[in-house]
Amino acid sequence: MEMLDLRIIICVFQLLLLGVHCQIDFDQNQNLNQNPRGNPPVPAQQPQQQRPAQGTQFDIIFDDEPVQASPSCVTPTQRQGLCKALAQCAIVYSEIPSLLDNPCQRENNQLGVCCPLETGENRKPPPPGVGTNGVLNKPPPPNVPIPQISEQQLRQAIDVSIRQVQERQQNINSIIFIDGERQQNINSIIFIDGQTIKPGTPSAAHQRFFTTTNAILDKGNDAQVNLQTTLTLSNDFNLSPLQGTFALPRFSASGTAIAKTCPQTSQCREGYPYRTMDGSCNNRNNPDWGKAATAYQRILPPKYGDGINSPRVQANGAPLPSPRLVSSSYVPDDNRPYNNLTLMLMQWSQFVDHDLTHTPIVKGVNNTGIACCQSGQHVDPSTRHPDCFPIDIPGNDRFYSNFRQQCMEFVRSLPAPRRECNFGPREQLDQITHYLDGSNVYGSSDDRARTLREFVGGRLSVQNSQVTRGRDLLPGNPGECSDSTRQKFCFRAGDLRVNEQTELAVMHTVWMREHNRVARILETMNPNWNDETLYQEARRIVVAELEHITYNEYLPLILGAEFMRTFDLTPKTSGHTKLYNSKIDPSITNEFASAAFRFGHTLVQGIIQEINQFGAVRSSTSFAKTQFAPFSLYDSFDSLVRGLATQECQKFDNFVTDALTNHLFEGGSQFGLDLVSLNLQRARDHGIPPYNDFREVCGFKRAQSWADMATFMQPSVVEQLQRVYPSVDEVDLFAGGIGETPLDGAILGPTFVCLVGDQFARLRRGDRFFYEEVSARFTEAQLDQIRKVSLARVICDNSDEITVIQPLVFQQASFLNKRVPCNSPTVGGIDFNLWRSRGGGGRGGGGGGGQGGGGGGGGRGGGGRARGQRRQ
Repeated sequence: MEMLDLRIIICVFQLLLLGVHCQIDFDQNQNLNQNPRGNPPVPAQQPQQQRPAQGTQFDIIFDDEPVQASPSCVTPTQRQGLCKALAQCAIVYSEIPSLLDNPCQRENNQLGVCCPLETGENRKPPPPGVGTNGVLNKPPPPNVPIPQISEQQLRQAIDVSIRQVQERQQNINSIIFIDGERQQNINSIIFIDGQTIKPGTPSAAHQRFFTTTNAILDKGNDAQVNLQTTLTLSNDFNLSPLQGTFALPRFSASGTAIAKTCPQTSQCREGYPYRTMDGSCNNRNNPDWGKAATAYQRILPPKYGDGINSPRVQANGAPLPSPRLVSSSYVPDDNRPYNNLTLMLMQWSQFVDHDLTHTPIVKGVNNTGIACCQSGQHVDPSTRHPDCFPIDIPGNDRFYSNFRQQCMEFVRSLPAPRRECNFGPREQLDQITHYLDGSNVYGSSDDRARTLREFVGGRLSVQNSQVTRGRDLLPGNPGECSDSTRQKFCFRAGDLRVNEQTELAVMHTVWMREHNRVARILETMNPNWNDETLYQEARRIVVAELEHITYNEYLPLILGAEFMRTFDLTPKTSGHTKLYNSKIDPSITNEFASAAFRFGHTLVQGIIQEINQFGAVRSSTSFAKTQFAPFSLYDSFDSLVRGLATQECQKFDNFVTDALTNHLFEGGSQFGLDLVSLNLQRARDHGIPPYNDFREVCGFKRAQSWADMATFMQPSVVEQLQRVYPSVDEVDLFAGGIGETPLDGAILGPTFVCLVGDQFARLRRGDRFFYEEVSARFTEAQLDQIRKVSLARVICDNSDEITVIQPLVFQQASFLNKRVPCNSPTVGGIDFNLWRSRGGGGRGGGGGGGQGGGGGGGGRGGGGRARGQRRQ
């Protein structure tokens, strides 16, 4: 029998009995026992030059090895290309069938696919509203009458507003509780605070999601004074909503009694070569761009009901339809999964989101949660907290009427100090760094970062005990939540939301292990580096990996290859880039955080599956039961990872699992919250303009009628929207966005591609430390290695016993994306020999100099020992 026939028989056996795809055509000439870590051998050439790390206070020097160029090739469509591993050519996945028909030979005689070079030819011009760099052109403000306000009148308005804010706080603090009942002090007036949220309820879990610090709440209090002054000026001078939005920002708070409430410019350390923990000093001219605890920027000005503060209403002043009515009528539950995409796509969306956005909400006395409803019923607005904005539940609601619920808890987002120290509409705060910088792994402040570090060998702290069976898990956090019977606790990570659901905690664990794996390798190779240098250099590599996976594997699926190519968002095949533009503000846009990037909620499965090593379902759990209860991770880490890489995710559309729309944060209750309702209410809270406005700013034709909406939507979707919204100009951005038909080659429709693409273009071009830029300080040879990283590689290196995986993890294993052994070159991997330093560990940032010892490699993670679904 021919050897190839025998391999085919073995392959079929593995597929049928083990659920494992094998690879014949690409790896049949390789001995998989050689180079088991999946790293290419160290180039034999001698170093050509030495390149020191930039920055006068640091003297780490890496030899800039010659880059072993990938062989050139020609694609079936006669485009010039380079021969790459499948995982390095993710952007052309739709073309892979034809590429696989003509495999090319990579370096070291390995087979690969001919990855087309991005030459810029035949690119479509950007839409009228989008710049050539992918960043939206913000429209100029309208001309409005500027009121004549003297300095004395401004001072008087400030004095009045300070007293009003003080009285407001006193009134909130005047509540006393007797036998658990709310009582009002005799001297309290105007309003009283609602009862605090009861522990163990869905609302308590939801408000836990918005955990914040006293420092952040202090910023909110500062912003409240400015906001109250804006309202006072608007009332005193009888200003229109347009004047409140566009005229009052002409007046500065600098030099006034409330100047201290303005943001203070960060002081930067000259020559510091690493990202700061809070994101400051990335842009040398605007050091607070992208910094944690700063306001979101906006693409379009807000549309508040009063132009300044009250949530959005219809253009005629009438209330908008209830978010719950929109959700229950327009966003039903239906099982509509992709047959080619895995649940890992959904999970990466959330993981990236938690690196970019975290909006705090207003809190009560002593940082307690605020209750805006009473036993599911509305209360008199005069007796509740002024930042309550509860959601009305229709009396005939198919689900909540069974539990006599007519009021859903909702508290407004904390106001943010205005970035320009002026007066104007309410803004909101991003309490984490705005950059794609691994803040969810490392934290967004020096204080948070210190609580996560081991301070030995540059490593992050871990939990390693009898309960974890000797494997490294995230540090325990019993104060968050716990399973005291089995001595299992929630976890602590860079982002406070790590325990929100089990699979999110899985991703946090993977990247904690990856950092420690990299730190151990660097320590072996550079024994003279001290803890700080090892930590910062490992962090620099890990952040580059996160960025590369996001732009190489994830965004091409979300935005489509055409958008990526048009705006130069595709990672280059070699060399550095010069795309950084210090004039581009990378800060997260309010529209992205409050609506567009919430598209991932439509991808969520209602059932979480654990998959064993044979490809069989080990267990299935309701998604709602995993929230703030990530305890299965202690025993089922690999099974959960396999589930993410195997289970299908739901399609991007206007269908969302009822695990989110009826049972969000349900816990032990009979019902939970509705995430779609919360999304719609949050955007109204932030004054986000309606969907039609964003069609226009993105360069598309504004819909004048419901028939016009059908240019981007199916007629059935338009009919559903028409049943709940009074006109095309009142449709909420989130509702309109999830109703759009996806663009060819993309998951999202045109408006969300525009808004999400704008944000990732800003993060690419407005980040001085983006991994492909010269200023990121990777040598060309190091950068070439980082481009070989894949999410599959990271999973293999940091799981416990996973041995096979498909190279493109966001996509289902298939004939084109076969599962291969983790040590297959197809999965990629970094050769860390290129991080052997010739210089010191750095003054102020690292240890002594000298040659490092030891070799690099892909070594397995999980603390140095291990390597590496939903909706019913």
